[in-house]
Amino acid sequence: MNQEILNNIFATLKPKPRLTISQWADQNRYLARGTSPEPGRWRTARSPYTREIMDVFNTTANIVVVCASSQVGKTEIALNILGFYMHEDPSPTMYLMPTDGNAQDFSKTRVEPTIQASPALSNLFKYSKDSDNTIELKQFSGGYVAIYGASTPTKLASQAIKVLLADEIDRFPKVLKGEGDPLKLALQRTTNFFNRKVLFISTPTVKNDSRIEEWFEKSDKRFYHVPCPDCGHEFILSWDLVKWKLDDKKELIINSVHLQCPACFFNIKDKHKSELLANGKWIATAPNKTMPGFHISSLYSPWVKFYDLAKEYIEATNSGDPLKLREFMNLKLGLSFEDVLLELDPEILLRRREFYNCELPDKVLYITCGVDTQGDRLEYHIIGWGDGYEAWVLQYGVIFGDLTSEKPWKALDDVVTSKFTFKDGRQLIIATTFIDSGGNHTNEVYKYAMKRNHLGVYPVKGRAGNTNIIQSVSKNNVYKTTLIIVGVDSGKSRLFHSLAIEEFGAGYVHFPREDSANCDYHYFQMLTAEKKEIVLKNGSYSERWVSVYARNEALDTFVYALAALEMLNPNFEAQRKAIEELPLPEQTQIEFKPQERRILSRLNR
Repeated sequence: MNQEILNNIFATLKPKPRLTISQWADQNRYLARGTSPEPGRWRTARSPYTREIMDVFNTTANIVVVCASSQVGKTEIALNILGFYMHEDPSPTMYLMPTDGNAQDFSKTRVEPTIQASPALSNLFKYSKDSDNTIELKQFSGGYVAIYGASTPTKLASQAIKVLLADEIDRFPKVLKGEGDPLKLALQRTTNFFNRKVLFISTPTVKNDSRIEEWFEKSDKRFYHVPCPDCGHEFILSWDLVKWKLDDKKELIINSVHLQCPACFFNIKDKHKSELLANGKWIATAPNKTMPGFHISSLYSPWVKFYDLAKEYIEATNSGDPLKLREFMNLKLGLSFEDVLLELDPEILLRRREFYNCELPDKVLYITCGVDTQGDRLEYHIIGWGDGYEAWVLQYGVIFGDLTSEKPWKALDDVVTSKFTFKDGRQLIIATTFIDSGGNHTNEVYKYAMKRNHLGVYPVKGRAGNTNIIQSVSKNNVYKTTLIIVGVDSGKSRLFHSLAIEEFGAGYVHFPREDSANCDYHYFQMLTAEKKEIVLKNGSYSERWVSVYARNEALDTFVYALAALEMLNPNFEAQRKAIEELPLPEQTQIEFKPQERRILSRLNR
């Protein structure tokens, strides 16, 4: 036998060189068209921070934690790891998603397209029967992949698995009835393997209730440090380093957005990002711990511009909606959101009262009203609103009377048609009034509102749950009036976040000291009459509002006034210009046409 034949035989018998996961992905992984903004061959160099996250699985590490924002490729990381263990190290593997529905969608829209687009993976199933390759279970020589939801206990308690990839663990049920924590159940299935490989990956949610944050705290807490292109100083990209400028119209100036080096103050632009990422490195900030843990935010993403992040942040903060700010913190910065909804002290709010020294403060741009119906009275709340949902309570009042008679409703007419005067004599009227129709006087509310829709008066019903503050708008066919469903829990959350703000500006709530406004201690007791609790229900934690004071009319009516403003879809800049164009009292008054009277801003004639 000649030497060439022997060499060929030895080359065939020689084990192929062991690839790291990033090397395997660069050689074998393809991104399917329709699943990625950059379909085609996977390139680790495009997002260099992903390399160490993947390759740490080629070490002796058993559990790896990734706390990440969106748009950083965290799902692609998990799919690369999955593909590696299917192709290079066939093993019993489980990919775990929050629900069965999530798992099935993920299998169909991400796993299957990845297999079909990557020849190294599709060849594994070339000779498989249809029964070996289902949505939930994909079997191949030497192993299988089970793609399950964490909400089904029977799927978490069967055979042992070597590889567990748990995706979006912050959205897993906390407890399964009679079974316990689903994440612990799944983790238990890996204990038979001394060389088990476990990935916990997720965007975080609420502080002190975030699974991924809890696991990250147990890890060596690695952050990706990048060198400044100018001075070489290595630092972590954080939101406090992002700077921008606004123009005269308070619009974001595109070219002004940059990230500032904390050492030399060099302006780092998006054009520098590829250089930053290529020269960056992971540094463990808790090196005494052995579990690898990684944190990465959208600031590092090659697919996200600094300008887009700044714009989204400004919109979230100016919206006055804490849920939007929470989404930004979670999804863009990869940080948990600390909920400040503590039980508010009415005494502290009482001390915050101030003298307006005019009926209508200069910064007010819209006025709305919320009305609550009780057995023997109507209670109303008139709120002025400015930029960034800064609020000025203008008046709280009570109208006593039999609500089946006309007298209290006529008195309410005087309220909803009230005019409020600026220092210079110009006036605004109430743009929109929301009246609760969910009590014992539904018909009376409908009858009243149907004749006053042209004044912006609408019946509403409150509905619990963390949804949009305006849930739906529909027509009542009997009374021919618009009915609005208000997400009261969202409204309360927004209000309580605003009440916790201590400095004048966006979101701050001002209270008048004038006696005519009726903002006394009892008013503040009503305004803070509820608190939010976290309760365990059906295996998951949920929020609910519970009473801490018998009367809550001030709280309810404030929420209705806030919802009334949301219904206007306010444009504060346009409204400011419209108010500036209002004639002063001594000038000729402008008579608006009927259609102009119906505009949502409803400025004074």
